[in-house]
Amino acid sequence: MIDEIAKVVSERYARAAATGEQMCCPSSYDFDELKRFVPEEVLKISYGCGTPVGLDTVRAGETVLDIGSGGGIDCFEAARRIGSSGRVIGLDMTDTMLEIARRNAPIVARNLGYASSNVEFRKGMADAMPIKDETIDVVVSNCVINLTPDKHKVFREMFRVLRPGGRFTISDILADQLVPQYLLHDKEKWGDCLSGSLTVQAYLTGLTQAGFQVVHKVKSQAWRVIDGIHFVSLTLTGYKLPSGIESNGARFATLRGPFSRVVDEEGHTYRRGDPVA
Repeated sequence: MIDEIAKVVSERYARAAATGEQMCCPSSYDFDELKRFVPEEVLKISYGCGTPVGLDTVRAGETVLDIGSGGGIDCFEAARRIGSSGRVIGLDMTDTMLEIARRNAPIVARNLGYASSNVEFRKGMADAMPIKDETIDVVVSNCVINLTPDKHKVFREMFRVLRPGGRFTISDILADQLVPQYLLHDKEKWGDCLSGSLTVQAYLTGLTQAGFQVVHKVKSQAWRVIDGIHFVSLTLTGYKLPSGIESNGARFATLRGPFSRVVDEEGHTYRRGDPVA
């Protein structure tokens, strides 16, 4: 069943890439901004349900991994935000998507004024990433983990590739109750971001069981109601804290805004979204 689901999802997105077919995911991109440097070929096959890169997620010089990068829209936005000194790795299992992303990478680099592209696209599965241990600063993903049959393996892989102190920001479709069996066994509905939806609590539990701490919601948006099940687009962030540091719910605080950073009277800088003791 797992292999069948992966095959159906890959074929669905390959077809969308080839035809420009519209997908089910609720779009939240600022296309007016993106079209200044991202080619139309990429914009028309962008199927995210959030803006994980557009929430001050990435910083200059960092190494970013995008799980399920598709045509590359989130990778290219990350490339703009981290600057030419940073690096982005886009991971996808669909050849057609990878072909489009790779073809447009040098165009985006030129539009950004970079001497060469700082984005690399690799073929691979989210639950077995071709990424070395502890080499990534930030993991992002946009409406993709929902499509994977074994999300716990994906969460463990995210934890493995992140450096100590690294973090993730992921947008995904979740449900307010367990998805019924008839949806779980409907392979086509997996491609519609329905059958693979966990409950919010199950998703959070999976992330913490993988080792992540200070996991919290950033943004939530209602999407669809089907057979009494409320599906929402939810953006979450969390951290792989350095070894020996534990979060017991009372030792850490997180600056939520409205400022991107605050400097106290002793000169300490606190960045929005970073947990501090």
